[in-house]
Amino acid sequence: MNFVVLWLMFAFFFAGIGAYFVPKRYRNLGLDDTNSTTGAALSGFVAGPLVGLLWYYTPKLNRIWMISLTVLSFGVLYTMFARANPDNLCVVAPYNATYLTQQSVNGIVIGSIYALMAVGLTLIYSVQGIISFAHGQLYMIGGYFSYYFLDRMSAALTNAMGTEIIVNPIWGIPVAGILVFIIGVVFERLFLRPMHEGLIERAAEYAILITFGFGFFIEYLTLAVAGPFPIRATRYLETRRFQFDRISITDDITFGPVNVIADRGVVMVIGILLIFVLLYFLQRTWTGRALRATSMDKQAAAVTGINPITMNTLAFGIGAMLAGMAGAALVPIFSWVPYLGAEMAGRSYVIVVLGGLGSVPGALFGGLIVGIVEAVGAGCHPDASKGAAYKEAFALVIFALVLLLKPTGLFGREQL
Repeated sequence: MNFVVLWLMFAFFFAGIGAYFVPKRYRNLGLDDTNSTTGAALSGFVAGPLVGLLWYYTPKLNRIWMISLTVLSFGVLYTMFARANPDNLCVVAPYNATYLTQQSVNGIVIGSIYALMAVGLTLIYSVQGIISFAHGQLYMIGGYFSYYFLDRMSAALTNAMGTEIIVNPIWGIPVAGILVFIIGVVFERLFLRPMHEGLIERAAEYAILITFGFGFFIEYLTLAVAGPFPIRATRYLETRRFQFDRISITDDITFGPVNVIADRGVVMVIGILLIFVLLYFLQRTWTGRALRATSMDKQAAAVTGINPITMNTLAFGIGAMLAGMAGAALVPIFSWVPYLGAEMAGRSYVIVVLGGLGSVPGALFGGLIVGIVEAVGAGCHPDASKGAAYKEAFALVIFALVLLLKPTGLFGREQL
């Protein structure tokens, strides 16, 4: 353990030295220093003094370089973790491959819904240039809309047919999406449109306060109407779990069997499908292209006949709708309470910054990364009782590293 601590001290020392001196070297030579800070930090972390070679030769740090250094960094961290915790399930062969695969699959499943909510947030930011602090509450209220729709429809059909009928939760997702879309559009027209029309002097501060207040209004109105007691919708499938058979690479390396909770698997498919529908909408339809044009340059879009004010309203409505549909998809899985939205909103902000503000693909990959990091971090923690409690902290560590090494995020850009 002492060796691991000592090695980490030297690794972070050389990473810091490299991150400070290498970018200056690139700039002094008139070279592209876009990835120099991240590349130097990773090189120092992986190879220590060899970061001096990077300073001397100043190679072009393209995507292959960055992926290779990232993979090597994770390999070094895993090696140090294995040395410090030789009895951990993530280390002991041959079970480690199966256990890590299982945890990664769990992370991908929940990360797809994280991504769905974050995509809506990044859409709003890209087009309107604001962060909606009511996003978590729109996610929460989407779950309540779905639950009460399913409950009322099941009761109505049961009375009509004379036998108990339970409506599948999948029908609550489009209903919740439509209702939250309407709420988002009405809110934007009443409270955000004056800001875009130049009627508000300090627009940035106004947007923060008005969306923050709107989130509080939704949360406490829901608390007053629905009460503080947890609710949960019925299951998507009667099947409890799907099991995938064992795959043997060698005698010592096997993957599986891997289990996926059936309802979470359904939610993962829903989340990925909705994200790809959004990408198709943005890339292939006239309205989607208009949204992208507005996110790039509002004045240029207006010259071509696009109404930026209308696009602002549409972007906020679609972003709110995606948050509501994410909540509706998860209400059969988690216990639903009015204050649930604040926790999910925090994850969304982490994902959006991690993937890059304004990037829809970045939000998708950011959501998957956060889901995997939380699942693997909690599963591999030496103290199983503390792993779940520290789950959010693992994602925040990744968030802090991204802010230090690549502040624009993994796919950061200014438009969709």
